[in-house]
Amino acid sequence: MLPNLAAIETRAGRIAIGAEVKSTRYPVQGLVTAIVWAGYFYAIQVDHRHSDDAAHYELLSPPTYQGFNFVNPFSQQATSGNFEVVVCGEGDRIYFADDAHQAVALVAATIGLKNPPQWVEHLVQRAEAGAVDELRFRGEAAGCIVGQLVYVSTRQQRPAPLFAIGQPVRFYTGHTPYTVSGVALYKDRRDHCKTA
Repeated sequence: MLPNLAAIETRAGRIAIGAEVKSTRYPVQGLVTAIVWAGYFYAIQVDHRHSDDAAHYELLSPPTYQGFNFVNPFSQQATSGNFEVVVCGEGDRIYFADDAHQAVALVAATIGLKNPPQWVEHLVQRAEAGAVDELRFRGEAAGCIVGQLVYVSTRQQRPAPLFAIGQPVRFYTGHTPYTVSGVALYKDRRDHCKTA
């Protein structure tokens, strides 16, 4: 289970608590009162009443400051980056970050870190010295995520996704088309760390 967030990056922009949003699926409009993990995605709660996937909101208030907090994993379209973050508590799911700041911010958002700037400096130094192979971070946040592990590595060769987000697909047993709404990459440590 991932911690609640103060802000989240979506296709609509950076949505923070207190921002005014409008749902793209329901007749709901109001202020964001919480951003919580809902099992497979981060959900935005509007006016303490309505809650839906963060990917289904438009931002009505002016955008907040630029920065990286967390990309909604269900709608994340990044399939490569300069750094890879393997989150063990999510079945060894691989997330991607463009730089050391984003990688450490992702680690801090998932398992908690006491001194993120120090870790950013350490990761930058390790990356300048050469390729980083599974630099281990252990969770330091209070609650149930203390001691959870995350591994950060530099860019590796990964297979391209078989399907693009938004592409219609059919399952082998059915005739109804479905639309791909997210792409995820997992490391299978039982199968010599191949990705699936």
